Amino acid sequence: MAQNDDVLKGRFMSRILREEGQNIEQAKLKEVSKFASRNNFAAQYTNDETKLVMRHPIALRFIDMKTRNTKEGKIRKVSHPVHNKIVMGHANNIVRRASFEYTSAMKETLLKDFPQNL
Repeated sequence: MAQNDDVLKGRFMSRILREEGQNIEQAKLKEVSKFASRNNFAAQYTNDETKLVMRHPIALRFIDMKTRNTKEGKIRKVSHPVHNKIVMGHANNIVRRASFEYTSAMKETLLKDFPQNL
């Protein structure tokens, strides 16, 4: 029975990471669309049971920066919170959901969704 519980926990975490990855992308595209084409900043999200991997264009990180170092020195620029604020906010959601949503009702839902392996 402990092995079944481990499998369910893995499915649960995979589900949370997948959903939060989609939420991060939606929030990011909403912010980016205020000043640029959404197609230029599409990211790829992959996850397994333990981690969410996000690959995105490097330009997205430069948009998020408040200052840049140049030959003339440090210059201040307008920053758009399209990465750090969004990712860290959703990281808190992942921790909160992992802490509180793994209930017996969620276990039953996971068993209904993936009955073939157990």
